[in-house]
Amino acid sequence: MIFQKIVLEMLAKEQKVSIPQGFQDYVNANNLKANTAASISIDAIKKLPKLLKEQNTMVLRLGSRSGSNQTYFSLVKTNDVNDFFFNDQALFGQLQPELFLPNVSIRSLFAFQLLPKVTETSVVNLAIASGLMAEALNLEDDKTIVVPATGQSTFTFNFKPLANEDIVLEHINGQVEIDAVFVAKRDGKEHLFVIEAKHGDKFDSLAKHKLLYPSLSLLQKLPSSMPIVPVYLRSIKTEKGIDFYIAECTCIVNHPYSQ
Repeated sequence: MIFQKIVLEMLAKEQKVSIPQGFQDYVNANNLKANTAASISIDAIKKLPKLLKEQNTMVLRLGSRSGSNQTYFSLVKTNDVNDFFFNDQALFGQLQPELFLPNVSIRSLFAFQLLPKVTETSVVNLAIASGLMAEALNLEDDKTIVVPATGQSTFTFNFKPLANEDIVLEHINGQVEIDAVFVAKRDGKEHLFVIEAKHGDKFDSLAKHKLLYPSLSLLQKLPSSMPIVPVYLRSIKTEKGIDFYIAECTCIVNHPYSQ
């Protein structure tokens, strides 16, 4: 059990958040063997170690530190660890997919039919190119966004892991991947939409920090007048095609710490 020592220390000291530390230093000091990414880059609840589930505790990666080439992490204890995840069944289980007819030409979507394998990037691009994303998010103009931005880089930001606590964690020079981001007008105001996409053949879950981290990475570059709207896109391959499920989160505005 990789995190047993920290969990016991947190229980003894009644800590909600463990002190950030380097993962390799922790592993070596306790004579453990573990893969860094598999241990602290948790993107679905099924990948969370059993001990942490039982203790309602989440592990969060926190980038690196000056002079260190290892990834830092912290454990966060809450009343219900499910609060750290989007649950597909709870979000979308009662929904019945409706037919969507694109308002763009067949020519503009033809290339998507040629792809032998559907990826999360292609799913996002199809949702945007077809006008489906704009329809779901109630965007203005012609409801079609042509060129979303995507990529990954290292970012530094602060955040509160628990809404009802004053504890602030620092994510320093850590890699953040952005599936898609675009600007569009809604209700007469420009918004930045940040998309995290997952594709598969059944419902699953998604760690909420997979949307929070990209949003906070971009927030510091925006004027205070432009809110960020995090959007979770889950696509399911069926015999008839692809079902799209879209969940919009509360807007994030430019303030010192986001919860």
